[in-house]
Amino acid sequence: MSESSARSTPPSRRDSFPATQRGWLVAQLAQGAQGLARINAYIMETYAEPLGNYVAGSSFRSLGTPKDLVSGFFASRLAQPAYFDRWIESNLPLRRWLINGFLFFLQEELRRRKSERADSLASTAIDEPRSNAETAVEEFDRIWAASMVRSAANAARERCVHEGFEKHWSMFERHFVHGVSYADLAVEFEVTGGQSASMVRTASIRFRQAVVDLLLKDGATEEELDDEIARLMRALKPG
Repeated sequence: MSESSARSTPPSRRDSFPATQRGWLVAQLAQGAQGLARINAYIMETYAEPLGNYVAGSSFRSLGTPKDLVSGFFASRLAQPAYFDRWIESNLPLRRWLINGFLFFLQEELRRRKSERADSLASTAIDEPRSNAETAVEEFDRIWAASMVRSAANAARERCVHEGFEKHWSMFERHFVHGVSYADLAVEFEVTGGQSASMVRTASIRFRQAVVDLLLKDGATEEELDDEIARLMRALKPG
């Protein structure tokens, strides 16, 4: 199946998009060229690292550096005017749409390299990368989940600091990252046991909201959030 095999005639108006798809990306598309520029900037900032990490660990790494391959993919796909129309029609999470497109791009790059070699006198062989689409998606989900959690943690930390909850965030990290109990947190931060639990909960709320914000940008609907968070947690589990 080709990357755009599910494409149908693009809607003539943004209002014709299903209500469940009215997320941040669709709102940006309605803003024309400026909105599209913001989408492209967001995608390059958010997905360059996980896509690069994926290709670095795959058999496609022989095609070039991760940075060059990801940049080539973005230049090829994000420049297409209807690229995000086709994403909306696909009903796929944005990360799934991007990894599917990245795999197609890598296959195209492989065919181009083989064609160039066939037309030249070069004797250097090109290894034939192998890729199972389902396995690739699972591996990218794991890499993306780790990257997304780091981004959500950074956003939540900044929000806590801005709101005067810097100590709350430090306690949250000590509890969830280092496994420090509420009782030990109370001693370490000179608060009561009840206060330590409440302060960690305050930071936890900010962290969950940051996760939700990123999942919504990835195309999840409000109804899908719990399932997406559960899928995210499964992807982060080792093995």
